[in-house]
Amino acid sequence: MERFDLRGVDLRGANFTNTNLRGADLAYADLRHAIFIKADLSRANLHMADLSYADLTDADLTMSYGRVVKFYKARLWATKMRRVTYKGALFIEADLTGADFVGAELLGSKFDGAILDGIKNTDRATFRWWVSPYGLGPSKIMYDPMPGYVLMEESATKGFSIRENAAREKVEHLVQKGWRE
Repeated sequence: MERFDLRGVDLRGANFTNTNLRGADLAYADLRHAIFIKADLSRANLHMADLSYADLTDADLTMSYGRVVKFYKARLWATKMRRVTYKGALFIEADLTGADFVGAELLGSKFDGAILDGIKNTDRATFRWWVSPYGLGPSKIMYDPMPGYVLMEESATKGFSIRENAAREKVEHLVQKGWRE
């Protein structure tokens, strides 16, 4: 199922244990109560997917994209979330016991009531950054405090979400056709 297009599909309660979903497009999918134990979701697109009550025990989400993805009451035991981009993600009351967040970008994500026992590498994840008030030059965003820079702890668009890789389908379509358009 690698790179499958499952955008907006209703997959409630589906069992994806040990499934290879590497690079799959699950944007807007309804994945409530789905089982992803030891599944490979690395580089998957989870943009605005609903993973409420899902079981992602020991799943690999490395480099997946999930702006405003919902993990309400999901089980994420020992889940690998290395270098994910989950701006505005909702981990409300999720169980993240032993999850690994090295290099994760989590600006504006919410963890209200989440179980955070034994989570790893949060010191290497980004929860906030500082933006230059001038918006100029290569250093307009800093990850350490800078005099005069504005602290950003939430996405500027709040709960409204526009896919940051919105041109992806057009590029992939052209690649498949050999750039003939």
